[in-house]
Amino acid sequence: MRALGRGRATAPGWGDVLAIFALAVFASLALSGWLAMPDFVYHWGLKGHRFYLARGVDYRFLSRSWNWAIHPDYPNLVPELFAVTALLAGGFDVPAMMLGTVALFALLLAAVREGLRQGGTDRFTRQAGTALVALSSAAFGIGYIMAGAADWNLALALAAAVPPLLRPPDRTGDFQVGVIAAFAAASKIEGVPLAAFLVAVQVVRRIRGAGTGRRLDLAGALAAGLLPALVILPWLGRAAHHHLFQTFDSGSFELARAREIFAGVRQALRIPAWHGFLPAMFLPPLLLLPRRTRAFAAAATLELLFYFYAYFTSPVGNYRYFVLSNFPRLGFQLVPACLVAALVAFAPKRERPAGSPPPAAQGDESAGVSAAG
Repeated sequence: MRALGRGRATAPGWGDVLAIFALAVFASLALSGWLAMPDFVYHWGLKGHRFYLARGVDYRFLSRSWNWAIHPDYPNLVPELFAVTALLAGGFDVPAMMLGTVALFALLLAAVREGLRQGGTDRFTRQAGTALVALSSAAFGIGYIMAGAADWNLALALAAAVPPLLRPPDRTGDFQVGVIAAFAAASKIEGVPLAAFLVAVQVVRRIRGAGTGRRLDLAGALAAGLLPALVILPWLGRAAHHHLFQTFDSGSFELARAREIFAGVRQALRIPAWHGFLPAMFLPPLLLLPRRTRAFAAAATLELLFYFYAYFTSPVGNYRYFVLSNFPRLGFQLVPACLVAALVAFAPKRERPAGSPPPAAQGDESAGVSAAG
């Protein structure tokens, strides 16, 4: 009977149908090329096409002094995927490149649904949450022209991190966090601190668990940090060797910028493409309160603070315009996962048979929820 109940709980529903509809609409427009974002044309896609022609990462091209505008110091997973897609397609065909974004959107929705399931939400909340994230993401992706953007990678990474951070720390979760962190670090420059935050949170959870009497699993903690290290260290080495880091990437912290920065934030929060959902990116500090979502919220809050640290330290001229140019996209990296965590924290939970462990403790019944941090 319990197995039958779990089968009904995971069966497709009306929210899944709406999610598939949102994905299909986005896919039809993305594959047409209408939603190819400017960064794909002038940055990610340009590097991907060059790598395709060179049959590898063209560091000589990246190191040219006039190529500062294409961010030569960024991690190269996204243009490498474009190059590999072009090799498989037999040419740099734009619809084939856009297919990668459609695949990321589909994976994002799968991660959202799994996060809601492992979070123990009831069936209605799970279906409503899946539909909510799908429709809001598709609306933003269409309205803000986001096909070919690297921000889908980080949105997927944060959403995929929700399930392992809901559970008490275990070796499976360590490996999952490690894979997610490596993927984030390889995708985009802000994915590097996100990787560090995810690994740090998982390690702290391990240490706190040891403080409650559980054995400290050093191998598990090592597994969480090893994979992102294998991504970050070679990237740092190659970027430093070819002198790719730009002098305008960072500067001194200047509090005097606050007025312009927050004016830009207020204006960005009213971007029509978000239909009022962008403020959800500020949920992480609130999600620190419920114990279930505290681990995820810690990593997301640190990432949110990093965004503002970058605004206060980047030596650009017009800080308000700088915020307007990227804040809605940075918000997209956080919003889907934040909506999932908020539903897990505050929405009704599904009923479970008497004596069965909470969803977060499945597979680790000997661990109390307090050990999850």
